[in-house]
Amino acid sequence: MTRKLLLLALLSIALVGARPIRMVQLTLVNKSGLEVHVRLTGSCNENVYYLRLPAGDRLFPAEKTFTIAPDTYTMQPYYIELWDPVYGYQCEGSKQQKLLLNHQTRVIIAECDRTPPNGGESSMLKFGGVNRRAGGPGGR
Repeated sequence: MTRKLLLLALLSIALVGARPIRMVQLTLVNKSGLEVHVRLTGSCNENVYYLRLPAGDRLFPAEKTFTIAPDTYTMQPYYIELWDPVYGYQCEGSKQQKLLLNHQTRVIIAECDRTPPNGGESSMLKFGGVNRRAGGPGGR
């Protein structure tokens, strides 16, 4: 009986000192019209995620929420075509973006050739292609 009480006391002391691991929610919204895979690579390469989103368009976007570890990530979306379902393609004008995830964040993924009209709210990141026409980013 005393062994059980001693074991119970040690177990309760061990559990009191344990802290839960902090996680954040990342919501990805696909408005590209194609299936999209997103690669997230953490700052020390320990946190690596490969997230899949079903096809969605601007009228009926596909939205998924993932729970991941907080970190500073580089994010690269891959647009998946029917003719190339294995590798997909990177949008030529888009580059990897830094993504600081320390709170709930929404990422909007637009068409490859569409420039996001504005930045959105502070907890929202819009990811799309770069418009190379005059007046747009990368233009004259």
